[in-house]
Amino acid sequence: MGFQGVNVNQATGGLGLKSSISDGVCLLVIGGAVAATGLAIKTAVELLSISDAEAIGITPSFDDTNDILAHHHIDEFFRVSPEGNLFVVLDDGTLTNDNIKAIVREHTNITNIGLVRNSADAPADMAVYVAGYQTLVTELRTENRNISSVLVEGGEFTLATAIAAYPDARAYDSQNIGIVIAQDPIIRAVKAAHETYAAIGTALGSISVRKVNENIGSIDIEQKPSLYIGNPNYSLSNTARQRFMSSGLQDGKSFNDLSPAEIQALNDKGYIYVGSYNGYGGFYFNDSHTCTLDSSDYGRIENNRVWDKAASTVRGVLLPRVKANMQKDPTTGFIREVEAKELEVIAEKSLEAMVASGEISGASIYVDAKQTITAETPLLIKGSVVFNNIIHEITFDLGLTNKLG
Repeated sequence: MGFQGVNVNQATGGLGLKSSISDGVCLLVIGGAVAATGLAIKTAVELLSISDAEAIGITPSFDDTNDILAHHHIDEFFRVSPEGNLFVVLDDGTLTNDNIKAIVREHTNITNIGLVRNSADAPADMAVYVAGYQTLVTELRTENRNISSVLVEGGEFTLATAIAAYPDARAYDSQNIGIVIAQDPIIRAVKAAHETYAAIGTALGSISVRKVNENIGSIDIEQKPSLYIGNPNYSLSNTARQRFMSSGLQDGKSFNDLSPAEIQALNDKGYIYVGSYNGYGGFYFNDSHTCTLDSSDYGRIENNRVWDKAASTVRGVLLPRVKANMQKDPTTGFIREVEAKELEVIAEKSLEAMVASGEISGASIYVDAKQTITAETPLLIKGSVVFNNIIHEITFDLGLTNKLG
């Protein structure tokens, strides 16, 4: 059966909805680009800071000369995730999904991808565009290479288009793809070429800086970078850098001009944008939607990240047992109960670190001893992880009284 070893199949319906070093490693694909002085087209390079990008020629003047946003997106990634790891590839329009797969195969710690188009032209068919990247993820999964999320820019650029007329992104049936339509109005205003950009670098950094179980819209984060320890929140706003002092959509609509119904519609349709809370400082992502049903177990980026980490963790401890001997019960011919139990313990213990770090609330593994395994019949193991709740909203009943008690 080749070198598949341990295959982890994604079960659905378990949520009942009606920290390794690789958790936050990302790949940023910058479209509409030309080669930089130190980076050829379609070649991936790992960056640990914005200065690394500038050292290979991706500077503010690189953006200005070529009418693109490359340095900006990298800068935003490291502004939001200053301790993150980012692979960058420049695309002149010839990069294919096969090229991206080759990059992921070479750099196996990449778990999330962001794609910047640098184009005023929307995809001819957004459904096809999104589905193409879901196919990429699905094909990589057949090789046990799990990409948790792919962030793409939206395609609604016309101010006159009502939000009610936006396509329903959840209908695209692509559970690993997120559509970002957030803009920093200051960046939009720099050049006409930037008017339709989406904040992919900011969103990718927001994934990178968070643990796998955290929603990118969380007002605070569980483990702040050292520069931000002591801050009461983890806002996207930065007065010194003049970043996200306000927010808008790709079509030019200001968040402050959106009605409650429009805000709700954007959420219902599964878009990722940036907004603010009345009476509270700073701007934040609204949510971590993916292009699938809201009721899906995998309708949020963090759901996919948790599943992928658990799957990779269990696979790592079970691989040494592949092609190993497993004794039978001499009476039944099935697996010995003690052998089945040993595998359960190995798999469950591997997930204890995720429980201890608060990434999941619990885990259970079951191996049915009544199995006959052959070269063509794999051993079947069933497992579940208890996913944490995410507080999306709080309702607080508060009244007046003459006395307590």
